[in-house]
Amino acid sequence: MEIEYGKATESEMREIFGMAGVNRTEATGIQADNNKEEMIASYVNSLEQGAYFLVARTKEALIGWVLVDRSLDWFSHKEIGWISDVYVKQEFRQKGVAKSLIEQSLVEFKHLGFDDVRLNVFSFNEKAIRLYEELGFKDVSKFMRVEI
Repeated sequence: MEIEYGKATESEMREIFGMAGVNRTEATGIQADNNKEEMIASYVNSLEQGAYFLVARTKEALIGWVLVDRSLDWFSHKEIGWISDVYVKQEFRQKGVAKSLIEQSLVEFKHLGFDDVRLNVFSFNEKAIRLYEELGFKDVSKFMRVEI
């Protein structure tokens, strides 16, 4: 399977937006009626601020994407690269696509002038955590909660 990487086309953007609820449910483990709307709102906000989707595709299909975004470090107020969304379609998983997409996104971030790239991952998503650690990501904080 030959994979090409690049910025999302208009038709790929429509497909990504069409799957917005699916990836939010998988990423968060939360079943909510508004997952699609919330994810689309997040996408729109990021895209309006200059973010873009880096996609993996074959000649026949879109197979996955990363949202190449930016944020501010809460403490230093330094602008950092931010991976807002990583998604690979079910039938293309376990083939190294997510790893390649993230590696390609890191190249993109470097070209954009970032030397610090971060992401957020839910603690139950052990496969993703292992992948991120394999790629050199390290824990920098813990986001914790308690139900009362």
